[in-house]
Amino acid sequence: MAVQAGVVVGPTVLGRAVDLRPLGMQDAGSALSDTIYFVRIIFMFFIGLEMDLRYLRHHLRRSLAIACGGSGLCLLLAALAGPFFYGLLHPGQGPFKPEKLYASTALFMLVLTTTASPVLIRIVTELKLTGSEAGQLAIGAAFANDMASLSVFSIMVVGTTAYGPDGQPTPSFPDMSIVMSMAFTACLAVLAAARAARLLNRLKRGRRYVSKYELCAILLLIIALSLLEQVFGYSASMTAFLIGLAMPRDGPTARTLVDRLTYPVHQLVMPLCFGAIGARLDFAAVGSFTAMQFAVAVAFTTLLGAVGKVGGTVLAGRMLGISARESLVLGFLLNVKGYCDILAINFGNQAGIWGQTAQVVLLLSSILNTFMAGPAAAAIVRQQRAASRYRSRCLQDLKVDHELRVLVCVHGAGGVHTMLTLAELSKGTAPLAVYLLHLVELMAARKYAITHLYHDADADDDEWGYAREIEQVAAAVNTFTYDAGVPVRQMTAISSLGSMDADVRNGVEDSRASLVIVPFHKEQRYDGRMVCRREGRRQLNQRILQRLPCTVGVLVERRLGGGGDKGAEDVVKNQVVAVFLGGPDDREAVAYATRLAAHPWVSVTVVRFLPARQDDITIGIDEQLLATTKSHGGEGAMEVAVEDDEAMADEEFMADVYARLVLAGQVEYTERYVSNGAEMVNSLSAMVGTYSLFVVGKGGGGSAAAAMTSGMGGLLEDECPELGPVGEVLASDDFTACGSVLVLQQHSAHVHHRMRRWNPNIHITTTPSSSDHHSHPP
Repeated sequence: MAVQAGVVVGPTVLGRAVDLRPLGMQDAGSALSDTIYFVRIIFMFFIGLEMDLRYLRHHLRRSLAIACGGSGLCLLLAALAGPFFYGLLHPGQGPFKPEKLYASTALFMLVLTTTASPVLIRIVTELKLTGSEAGQLAIGAAFANDMASLSVFSIMVVGTTAYGPDGQPTPSFPDMSIVMSMAFTACLAVLAAARAARLLNRLKRGRRYVSKYELCAILLLIIALSLLEQVFGYSASMTAFLIGLAMPRDGPTARTLVDRLTYPVHQLVMPLCFGAIGARLDFAAVGSFTAMQFAVAVAFTTLLGAVGKVGGTVLAGRMLGISARESLVLGFLLNVKGYCDILAINFGNQAGIWGQTAQVVLLLSSILNTFMAGPAAAAIVRQQRAASRYRSRCLQDLKVDHELRVLVCVHGAGGVHTMLTLAELSKGTAPLAVYLLHLVELMAARKYAITHLYHDADADDDEWGYAREIEQVAAAVNTFTYDAGVPVRQMTAISSLGSMDADVRNGVEDSRASLVIVPFHKEQRYDGRMVCRREGRRQLNQRILQRLPCTVGVLVERRLGGGGDKGAEDVVKNQVVAVFLGGPDDREAVAYATRLAAHPWVSVTVVRFLPARQDDITIGIDEQLLATTKSHGGEGAMEVAVEDDEAMADEEFMADVYARLVLAGQVEYTERYVSNGAEMVNSLSAMVGTYSLFVVGKGGGGSAAAAMTSGMGGLLEDECPELGPVGEVLASDDFTACGSVLVLQQHSAHVHHRMRRWNPNIHITTTPSSSDHHSHPP
């Protein structure tokens, strides 16, 4: 949009209405370019500073292969089409000069192969791909492409023949002594700036940032060295880029530069630089072309660049084993243009190689390619995520011998071991795929700063990005993987709390998880009480429960579970109890607990709460349906039918669990009778100290469950409806010794009551002599 705004204020639109010559300015483009000359130096320095080579080393081979694949095909197509492009835009203009054709073709190849890494980083961030492999490959390939393109451009600036207005060439390549002097002085400028930054880091050791005066001093030094190099004949902008590339990334100097420059460069300097280019364009200069000829030239250049970049990237991606869709995403992302191609276009015009027409055509082609990249990549990503969805996402329908995919979310390293231990115990007898998503809150000022992943290893505080926290989580994951022998795929989502639920949803769709476990927004204090460290996390959990298309669990972690002092490794090591009142959430809780029962370290007990009765009865489907119908008094036939279906589903599910697991001795079964919320709380209190983990459903078990939990909300000071009535009581400070609590919610949109028909000869009978009845084989 900045280029379009520059076109509006330039000679094409406002330049025809306002005459700036009385003010001493030829046009708006020249005035704006002179005004931001020093700002452009800072912009190129910041681009070099963002290109952290350590980030490129993470996927060096694959990133280089992707970059070479896309650029290679572009170079081939541009070399073949370069003479045609030159002849198309310069029909019958004087005698033919082969040297001018060669220079035009070389610049044309450079324009088509460039990739603007700052623009790509913004698109990748908006698409939430920074934590994915495709996003990291795209950024690494863009860095490699940028460095190669700018290196070639710097050579062209020195050695390209310039042509005067009469078409005659000026003196060609300078003497070797001049070239060597430029290279030597450029190296001295880069080394001097890097040395000054290291010296400032040494003086400010232990400090988070340098002062604003020191920041201004280092920026003035960079500008002075760049302008001094221009005196020797080399580009000041390219010198600033090389200084930024060589700037040390550790210490308070780089921390301050990135933290203080990210927002103004992306929001102010970059639009000004692009707007200055647009303000110099004059579309009236293409008057010798018809509208059809101009459109053909723009379409030809745009399609040539898109086909070369996307096609080459797809071929390279397929050779590396990357899927076709991800390769297409990489191709469109790497086709974004920005500053190197604009510098090359502007240089071709200044050197007399191209005219105004070629400059307009190439600039419009770059704008169109950049506009296509974001929507095309977003459409493919959305289609890929939609195609990855599968039907059954609830544990109730997942067979025990089928693979379970678990995504656990953590906010820091403290909860890694407990989450991964719980996930590891969930595998039962089937294969297990464990994914860990590290949720990192990102400040708005650092939204597009990819280099926030690096920090000073000697710094006391972690305000340089969030690298120390990320490294601590990675270390905890590696320790667990080494000790437990369970592979864990770690992902990192860096975004604000307001949009973090979208990152979790993307993680679910990418991992195809059937179960997501998120931490409770409260943490246990030293005295056992639960306190809220970050209020925004509660709203995050509520949005996750509302929007995720799979089963969601909220883990209330207590390190003092089971009535004694235990570490996080003992939270789920002993007795596990599943509380069942009725409804899909409680069925999901029991289904999850039965998977835990297959682990040799875990002993599972299912406790079913039923309304208190006076006489001996047999709990069967027909009697339960009759009681449900009478409780409605004949009103609300639709609600009665729905509740009847749920009651039947509960009976079928519990009978199936009893037949498969209780009779086989894998799970113990207990029934308790309560008539209201007070008795429910008393019954839960009696279970405290016996179990280290409570697995409960969020709620929604019908009128019977509502009657058994009536009045429980009034007993609590701080209500947490996202935990349900039972989970809310167990998570309260009155139950600090009950151990950890896992509250499960089944995704209603994917609930299909596809359960085995239970054996009608098996009935779960009760006796009135006691409130508890245990059913398990001797």
